[in-house]
Amino acid sequence: MAKQPNKIKLNIEEEKQAGATVNVVYDGKRQIGSIQEADAQFIVKLTNGATYHTKLYDEGLNELIMQYHLHK
Repeated sequence: MAKQPNKIKLNIEEEKQAGATVNVVYDGKRQIGSIQEADAQFIVKLTNGATYHTKLYDEGLNELIMQYHLHK
């Protein structure tokens, strides 16, 4: 039988950083990355230093979760 994947619970909190609102994503108490709106796009920053640019917030959140699962 295949092993069932563990379910994770993510929390998204809005924080102010350098005068801008940033959505920070946590897995429990551990930060996994952040999403910030800049001009007409969203900047996704992972805790390992990688940065991605997306046009939609949902795309950025999906990219953040995919990279988190890939490197977990």
